[in-house]
Amino acid sequence: MDEKNTCPICGEEITVGPYRGGSYDIDCIRCGRFSLTDLALPMLPHSKGLDKANLSGWIREHQGCKIFQKDLSWLAQLRTPSVAEKGDKLLRWMAKAYPKAGSEIGVLQNPLAPHVKSHLPDLCKLQLIKQPFFKPEIFAFGWAQDHEELLYILVEYLEKEMQYIEDIGAAVFRITPKGWSRIGSLEQANIQSNVGFIAMWIDDSMSEAWKAIDQGIRTAGYDALRIDQKQHNNEITDEIIAEIRKSRFLVVDLTDHRNGVYFEAGFAKGLGLPVIWLCRRDELDKAHFDTRQYNFIVWEADKLAELSKALRNRIEATIGRGPLTGNALS
Repeated sequence: MDEKNTCPICGEEITVGPYRGGSYDIDCIRCGRFSLTDLALPMLPHSKGLDKANLSGWIREHQGCKIFQKDLSWLAQLRTPSVAEKGDKLLRWMAKAYPKAGSEIGVLQNPLAPHVKSHLPDLCKLQLIKQPFFKPEIFAFGWAQDHEELLYILVEYLEKEMQYIEDIGAAVFRITPKGWSRIGSLEQANIQSNVGFIAMWIDDSMSEAWKAIDQGIRTAGYDALRIDQKQHNNEITDEIIAEIRKSRFLVVDLTDHRNGVYFEAGFAKGLGLPVIWLCRRDELDKAHFDTRQYNFIVWEADKLAELSKALRNRIEATIGRGPLTGNALS
């Protein structure tokens, strides 16, 4: 690769660092910082199903990641976020980049050309402009496909529909009180955490099931934590509560229907954390009626490989692929 080139992911301008250990360090004005191995690089234009907007967005959320050839298959399966999810992503970016309440947030490239200013009594006039004048990184933060989608998310969704932001003129926004409230609720969900907490019956008879659950979480790109596997000197209940608070999601297996497992699941639901429900098939009928409306992954003791695969698929479909690519199996 040349020292100055275009990004193989999004086509924007990049700076390429020295070739080291079989990979290139790339700094892209849209995607940010990442590494790409020399085996993955020639595969990118030919990777079946690879959505460049999704990949650019994923890289922005996992700065400093290294992409190997083997990663391209699961990266091609990244779930495209909904409009609401893309809106939340943009809102979180605004809050992180401009953490002071009342800050003015510019979304256009600077300096703004004089002929563009003449079109900007309000941001909606950008619909008349053919060139994408948004800052390139904002496309990645919002996982936006193009100029039209980014404009729609900012104006039609975040500003008009949800009233999370307000346009104060010349394509400059401000987060509203309602927007800050939404950010607070998103922060409670620990979206930056890489940990999947396992709540289950701790018994020797469940050791193989635990390994399957652990593998399902790790191959989805997250760290798995079961509290008895962690060294600590605290009272066990306090430690459980502390770790749940720090987790991205819970995997709850109701086999044997332990009261503590139900407590942990309820605590997580109260925090707004995603909960994935499991139960061994012969125990499913005993599940408490308050949980029966949930979509359980039902497993069998002689089909634990299927449990791992089903759990991985559920995590990636409902929560998204995790950042820890080193956990993935070849």
